[in-house]
Amino acid sequence: MFSDLCDSTRLGASMEAEWYAAMLADLRHACTEVLGRHGGTVVRIQGDGALAIFGYPSTGEADARCATQAVLELHAVVRAMAPEVGTGTRASLALHSGIHSGLVLVDDGDLVRGRFELLGTVPNLAARLSDEAGRDEILVSEETLGPEFRYFETSPLLYVPVKGRAEPLSAYRILGRAGETGRQLARRRRGLLPFIGRGDVLEALEQRLGQARAGCPQSLAVLGAAGVGKTRLVEEFLARQAASACRVLRGDCESTASAEPFQPFLQVLRALFALSHGQAPAQAAAEIGRRLDEIDPALAEHRAVLLRALSLPDPAAVFGAPPRRLVADALVAALRALVAALAARQPLVLALDDWQWADEASRQALTAVRSIADRPILVLLTARELAPSDRNLLGTEALQLLPFSDAEAVQTVQHLLPGIDPFEAVNIQRYAGGNPLFIEELCHSMAQADGEHPVGRPHGGAAWLDILIESRLSRLPEAQIELLRAAAVIGNVVPTWLLELVTGCGGDHPLVRALAELDFIFPGERAETLRFKHGITRDVIYDSVGMHERRAMHLRIAQAIQQHRPPGDSDESLEVLAYHYGAAGQTDLAARFAELAGDKALAASSLDRARLQYRAALVALDQMPPSRERRLYWIRLSQRLALACVFDASRQDLVLFRRAVELADVLGDAEVQAKALYWLAYLHYALGESHACVIHGERALALARQVGDGPLEVQICATLGQALASSADYEPAIRLLREASDIKRHHRSGNRLAVGLAYTLTCLAAVQGDRGDFAQASALFDEALDVVRDTVHEVGASIRGWRAAVLLWQGRWEEARQTAAEAYRIGEQVRSLFSFSMSRAAGGYAQWMLDGSESALQGVVDATAWLAPREGGLFESLNHGWLTDGLVGMDRVPQARLHAARALQRGRQRDLLGGAMAARAMAWAAATKGDQARAERGLAQALRVAHARDSAHELAVTQWTAARVAWAFDAPARARQWLDPAETAFETMAMPWHLAQARALRTLIR
Repeated sequence: MFSDLCDSTRLGASMEAEWYAAMLADLRHACTEVLGRHGGTVVRIQGDGALAIFGYPSTGEADARCATQAVLELHAVVRAMAPEVGTGTRASLALHSGIHSGLVLVDDGDLVRGRFELLGTVPNLAARLSDEAGRDEILVSEETLGPEFRYFETSPLLYVPVKGRAEPLSAYRILGRAGETGRQLARRRRGLLPFIGRGDVLEALEQRLGQARAGCPQSLAVLGAAGVGKTRLVEEFLARQAASACRVLRGDCESTASAEPFQPFLQVLRALFALSHGQAPAQAAAEIGRRLDEIDPALAEHRAVLLRALSLPDPAAVFGAPPRRLVADALVAALRALVAALAARQPLVLALDDWQWADEASRQALTAVRSIADRPILVLLTARELAPSDRNLLGTEALQLLPFSDAEAVQTVQHLLPGIDPFEAVNIQRYAGGNPLFIEELCHSMAQADGEHPVGRPHGGAAWLDILIESRLSRLPEAQIELLRAAAVIGNVVPTWLLELVTGCGGDHPLVRALAELDFIFPGERAETLRFKHGITRDVIYDSVGMHERRAMHLRIAQAIQQHRPPGDSDESLEVLAYHYGAAGQTDLAARFAELAGDKALAASSLDRARLQYRAALVALDQMPPSRERRLYWIRLSQRLALACVFDASRQDLVLFRRAVELADVLGDAEVQAKALYWLAYLHYALGESHACVIHGERALALARQVGDGPLEVQICATLGQALASSADYEPAIRLLREASDIKRHHRSGNRLAVGLAYTLTCLAAVQGDRGDFAQASALFDEALDVVRDTVHEVGASIRGWRAAVLLWQGRWEEARQTAAEAYRIGEQVRSLFSFSMSRAAGGYAQWMLDGSESALQGVVDATAWLAPREGGLFESLNHGWLTDGLVGMDRVPQARLHAARALQRGRQRDLLGGAMAARAMAWAAATKGDQARAERGLAQALRVAHARDSAHELAVTQWTAARVAWAFDAPARARQWLDPAETAFETMAMPWHLAQARALRTLIR
């Protein structure tokens, strides 16, 4: 917290020095006294400004709330000071304050630096917020408060620019503490997710409420870790009771030092009597009296004690100043009588949140409520855990709320991030460990991220979430804290032998078993391993380990693993060694093991893991002094990365491969330059940029011929053929693809998987299929599959994905669906998002042609959305063509028009595959609306695209559609003119579905 006095220069000039010094002394005293009362520590008071910290030496999960409440109170105290500035004149004082949270290194201070020296950006950002705040304003960063904002009245989010920081700092202006109604509304606003799962717990709650309605009072506690969804469950349950004539009383307990005795019950009273801030006390007292008479006139005897508890005057009662014990007993009796009277009128649910923070007075009140017999009352508590004394005192049965199942977690992710690809959804689910709160924050983070953002700590920071986790850690004994920190350094998955080597505690040690019971770690999927329950928890604990200690531990762990690993480079420790050596600062070893780990992942067709490891190796190399050898090593590694990217390219990869070309140019080695240019060309092809691919590929080809690198020359020719094929420049594409495939066949080794040959044959098959030679295409696909055999490899997904597309062109819907399903399975297995998505789209369109279901077409929509963040465009027009056709078929023409525009826009970049279908579908949509001119324009456009592709099947289908349009506009002669060549072509190309449609149309025309 950074707080400063407003207009201090003007005040100093207008006051006597002694008065100004006295005012500053009062200000310093107020800071120390008020902030200390809320758990703050004043680090430094310099002039009229103060710097304070909360959450040190131990972290509490309510630290941010305490700090904000403390500053609100401090502002009020300073406003009331009014020091004398002259004879009979007093100054009006005000502060401006800022609060920010994050990781800070705390060191010993001195007379100059204050009580502590705080190192890090957090104090500077707090000062920046204070500078931005106006007179008597408090700015608190969003990442500090998180969901705790509900405890305050706030402005909408503000965005404060910070020098040297790319993104502005989002913050709230704090206007005051929220009333009970405001807090409940804020809680509901945060719970905008649809309710997912929890059916068994809801059923148990419904059963208990049914028993209570029958006159048998019930008590039930819902237990679960922070963020697991207890409050959201209760909200859903209570919302379902809204129409059932059931009264609901709500309250929650707080862990802050400012929490008042009887807090949840006082909240119940304030909500019940609709008390609001600023309401005149006498008016409020009169209204309470009236409402008590309405509920039960016998409650009048408790009126005075209720008013006193609510800090309201009671003119009719001489309450005096009874002993505190007597006041508490009287209030307990009053609460019991009020609840009994309310329950006599209608069934009642008393829902109390966060009962683990309840004070002793609240426990006594709840015990009294539970003693009410023969009333329809359900007491519903939520808590992290119930102390044994609570269980004995209350006799309350507990339901344990577990984290989301994998399916529920993924469903939540998909709702929060519509269009997220399934791989990322699963990554979030795993990292969050099924905790709904963590899932929500990770999704919020990824939604705000610019471009692709790997799953990890919330982007832009979420200090409140770190504080929540750190507060759990701080409540543990020191031995357990140190054990958890060591485990966090080892990783998310912890081999028990390694933990024992580092800490002396094996898997059966009591400290380890206790941590499992506390839900920090649990037995891993593999024997003799432990696993952190949540990836976020592990990362927060890891950050709490000092840098020097962390590096030394990483090095010790790496050396221990290397000593225990089996000989050879094929074991499973490669990734772990790369990680630990990198974190230990041993960049040369980190690069070496990351490369080996990438090779292992690539050989297993685990593309995402391979990309991750190769990138880690490149990062490690960048931290080493440059040399010619290291530049060559960097280029070679980038080319290994390229092998993992070409089947799943992302625009962000271009930076790396352009850099490889630049490094190769610096080295001046033609062979190195040729290879670097080749891979840059291939990535452009994989991104759907055939023109850029050809430019770089031709330069690479000239260099390969210059140095006499025959195998590279063949690869480049194949890539140029693939690029030309993707841009529908078929004649030169066929020549290059045939030449390359002939050479690859001749030099094929029986021991190695001929990926290049298989993909070259696949591209040639797609070209032949587009030109209408489906028999030749099928033979080429068979040969490509024979090359890869039954091996699970990403090229297998590409072969089957293209075969599905060609089968769709031929109208063989069921075969296309089955083939696409197999491509989808392989794409999922090798984690190639491109293959996975494109096969999902092909399968979705095939299914739509079979049954016309909206869910089938949704598969195409989803697949298209999954690829959008990659900003690639390879064959993207196919998806938009399928979507245009499907949406027109469902009479959703405005949506279809958007996809048609996208397909035709891709056509300007020579991606023509979906353009004819899109234009054709829009022509038919216009015809159904009676717009002949637009229909004719669409058909002309479809014909132009079909001719530009030299696509026999597209030409024939467009002619058939033209016949349909002519028939729709009552032009049978014109319809026959179009239908005759289409029907002949369908028969020649063996397109039975289309042929049947054409013959059906002919019977109508006759």
